[in-house]
Amino acid sequence: MNELFAPNGPAPAAAEAPSESLLQHADELSRRAVEAAAPLRLEIVDEPAVLEAIYRLRYQVVVERGWARPEDLPGGREVDDFDEMALHLAAWDGEQLAATSRIVLPANGLVLPTERAFGMRFEPHGQVADMGRQIVARPYSGIQHVVFGALLAQTWLEVHSRGLTYVGGDFTPAVTRLYRLMGFDVQQLGPARTYWSEERFPIVVDIAKSVPALLRRWGRLLQRGT
Repeated sequence: MNELFAPNGPAPAAAEAPSESLLQHADELSRRAVEAAAPLRLEIVDEPAVLEAIYRLRYQVVVERGWARPEDLPGGREVDDFDEMALHLAAWDGEQLAATSRIVLPANGLVLPTERAFGMRFEPHGQVADMGRQIVARPYSGIQHVVFGALLAQTWLEVHSRGLTYVGGDFTPAVTRLYRLMGFDVQQLGPARTYWSEERFPIVVDIAKSVPALLRRWGRLLQRGT
């Protein structure tokens, strides 16, 4: 395996309490990233009509990218049994749904989506939020990295507000490289397998541990106040 994609070492068996100042920096960087995506606004949504729009946007993008076939997703919706318990993040351009992502929080007895798909367990157990279904609508593909960055930033704010500092999911090698170039501490937790028609592997991101590298790359956002 290419060294770039090799694990950074085993995930910690027990979480050490991160520095409060690091977490404050992560929060501030995240707020700046969300502001940089204006006029898009990001929020957690739960209204049935909005969730229906999210499921249909997910279907549209998933089929366009070849991750699934239309016949695999009846009714023109991409939905599974985790959606009922998930936090659904929506990015709005006025009244237009521009992007969405999903957060599933750890709970006693719950096997998270990535854990189920890859037959593994996140570590630190019970302290990792599962992030997935990150979808950007086609009209916003030209600013996809801005929108994607805002989704990541708002995901962190939602996760941290609930007392967590680790985010997990499944990444392709290309996405792993992008995250590491951005400054995130990404650890691979298991072997790759074909999932959603691409080679992916389970990962966990230690946000607090990522902050020093994130500040080196993006600290100008704080210094300039923009």
